[in-house]
Order: sequence, then structure tokens, then C-alpha cells
Amino acid sequence: MKKTTYGFSFLLLIGLSSCQKESEQSRQKLKSEIDQSKVSKLPETEDEKTLVINLEKVSSIFKELYKDNSNIKLVNAAIFSKLYPDQSILLKELINAPNSRLNNSEKFKRYTKKWNISLESFAKNFWNEANKTNDEGFIAFLKKVSDSHYNISSSSIRNFSENGNNGNGEPVSIYFPYNENFFVDNGDGTYYAPVTSIVTATADADEGWGSMPLYVNGVFQYYQQIIVNDDFAYNYPSHIIGVNGIESDYVLQPEVAPPPPVASPGVNRVYVGDGICKVQYDRLISFTGNGGGSEIKYCRLSGYLQPVNGQVTSFQDIVSANFSRKEIRNKNWKYLSAIWDADWVSTNLEQVFAIYEEDNTNTKTFNGSLGTTVTVVPGTTVNGSIGFSVSVQSQDDIIRQLKISRNSYFAGSFQDQGFGFSGNFTFLPLPKTVGWPIYDANPDFGANVGWTWPYNSYQ
Repeated sequence: MKKTTYGFSFLLLIGLSSCQKESEQSRQKLKSEIDQSKVSKLPETEDEKTLVINLEKVSSIFKELYKDNSNIKLVNAAIFSKLYPDQSILLKELINAPNSRLNNSEKFKRYTKKWNISLESFAKNFWNEANKTNDEGFIAFLKKVSDSHYNISSSSIRNFSENGNNGNGEPVSIYFPYNENFFVDNGDGTYYAPVTSIVTATADADEGWGSMPLYVNGVFQYYQQIIVNDDFAYNYPSHIIGVNGIESDYVLQPEVAPPPPVASPGVNRVYVGDGICKVQYDRLISFTGNGGGSEIKYCRLSGYLQPVNGQVTSFQDIVSANFSRKEIRNKNWKYLSAIWDADWVSTNLEQVFAIYEEDNTNTKTFNGSLGTTVTVVPGTTVNGSIGFSVSVQSQDDIIRQLKISRNSYFAGSFQDQGFGFSGNFTFLPLPKTVGWPIYDANPDFGANVGWTWPYNSYQ
């Protein structure tokens, strides 16, 4: 079989002379064959290097486990259950079966029953392979991961290079990008992904080394080294073992969302109707928590009724939109229908529509001033100006800071903003807030992130 030119696995420099030798060979290979423009960060601190070494060891266990298709199915069932967003599952949920939140997922239960697989069996197989290593340091790492109570989000994962992990186990995850291409949820789940490559996040990158299993007549032969990037992952199942930065509030969401609350007469409720993101702000492969899809935040900034001469330092509302890499790649609209302002009252003269992509490193600041109604003393208000300075965690440039008056918003709410109207395109999925003007971007031109901005005046 001709060697494939897709794939990932950058072995790295650490400690022992044999590791250093392998790392040097890997660095030279990386320089010669990996597109360096797609590599944004390599491990630098001792904590980062140690983490990457342990991620490599986890991958070695998965390579053994994946020789049995039932173990691949179990991991896929966990990811498909959508316990966590962004097509990922935390390693701890797979290796600590008695305490796993998967036990409370009805979808996961349906899949495991249909595919005749067991979380307990996977966890047992994993620990059997781990114990074979006789690596006390690695076993201690796994136990810390297994017992961790990490609240995972791209903004809450600690920056390992600066802060360490505060005694918690690293939030190691298995990420299956583009899994929509290999899975159809018809109630109990149907998928095809018999050959799954394994990638270790030894860098933050959009391309790197991986291992693809080779079978002859259905019998596993060996793993071949390949290069994994978005094109490869789009066409071939790939599991990335790293720290992806998945978000969770640790509350299982209902499969059917409840209807939005009904507003009182006279309320002018403004929404973020649909959203689109056209560039990958995060890396395909990550060990820092800045990987996977893009966590776009549509925010409202208001100084209404704040003290005169004060300063606004936080957003009043945030609409979170997690775009998968496929949604971004295909420039698909995402239906959000989320409240941006529960009631834009007439005396709130100006507001800011702000957009950024959330990360766990670096800081960006929204600055400026607003004209609105401010409070002189309790019970006494005047029209005035108030400053704002809101800092967010992002390693990307601020995407949008649009200051707009209430009069301008409502006067232009049905006018073409230069990008057409929702529902007028032939691609799928169509925006569901049909007929509203698009702000900033349609799939073919405009800014990297766009939205529709509908409202409802309740009578």
C-alpha cells in the first residue's frame, strides 16, 4: 500500500537521552515535512513538556485498545452522546466508570446497548494497559486525571506554561473533528468509522503527525505514520488526544430545549438570530486548551442607569456560539435564537454589539464611551456619557465593536446592511430567522463573523 501523506505525531525533547534523540529526529522531520505556518506553539516549559510526554503515553495505550473495534465504538459513543460540546469527551469520563457522567446520558446508554459495548470494560482495558507500563509517574498522572473535578472551558483551563494546574489533573480529552461526516443519529445511532487514526497533541497546530492502522483482510498489521490536517480529518476518522478546551457547565442539557420565556406587553426584545463564522480561530490539534472549533461570544455592552462618571467593566449579556470546524469550513449558518437584550428601552440611547473568540491566554480590551441614561443619585437620572473598558481572554484580535444608537438599530432593522437577508441563499442550513438583514458577513464576502439581529415587539 502506498504510504499516505496525511497525518500527525511530533515527538518532543524531554529529559532522558533516548527521548532527546527521538525528539531531535522528530524536530528535523517536522521541519522538513510539516507546514510550519500551521504550527503556532510548541511546548516550552517543563510543565508543558511533561504534559506532552504523558499525552504520548496515553496515545500509546489507545493504539493498543483500538486494535479491538469495540473500544473505538465506546469512545465514539461517548463523543456522539454530546455530554460535552465540540465533538470531544474528557478522558476521565472513560477511565473512571463508576463516577462517569456518561452513566447519566440516555443517548450514551442507547448507543452502548445498540453496539453491545461497555464503559466498564473499556475502563478495565485501559487500566490494564496502563499498569503494564510500570511507570509510576504516568500512573500517578492518570489517577489525577481520573479523579479530577475540572470545570472545563476555554477560558477556565489554566495556562500550563504560566500557572501550572493547581494540583488538578489536566483536562485531557479525545477530540473527533468532523465526526458529522461519519455518524448519523437516527434515534439509536448509525455510524461507520472502522479505521481511526490517533493523533497526539504535541503542539498547537493545524497539521501534525498521526498514526493510521493498516489492516489486511480485516486483520491489524501495524500503524503507519501519516500527516493529519483538516483535509485529512474531514475525510478520515481521527481521534486527537490532547487538551482541547471543551466547555461544560456540568449540567446535562435536555434533548429538547424548552421554549423561550414570554415577554410582557410593551417589551422590545432583541435577539442574535443566526451566526456564521468563516475562519478557524483555534487549532485543530492542541495541548493548551485552545483547540477544536471556535467559541464565538456575541456580547451586549450597556451603561444604562450606571452611576454618572462611572465606568462599565463587564458585559450585560453574552450569547455563546460554539462553531464546529465543519460549520466553519463549510461556512454554514448556525441557528441561535438567543436573547441579546431582554428589553431595549427608549431611554437606553446607545449600546455596543461586541464579538470576540474566547481563549485561555492573552487579553484583549473593549474601550470607548456610550451615551445613555445614567444615575446621578438613586432615583435621579440624566442623559449623559459613560466610559467602558471590558477585558476578555482572547489571543485573537477583537472581531467586532459596533456602537449603535437605539434609533439607528430600529430604523435599520429591516434594511439591507450590505450583505443581503437571511434565507436568501442556496446553501444549507439556512438561517431560520428568515427575512432579517445580515450584519457583517454572508458566506461569500464580508467579515469573518456575521449575525442576524432580529427583534420582537410584544403587544
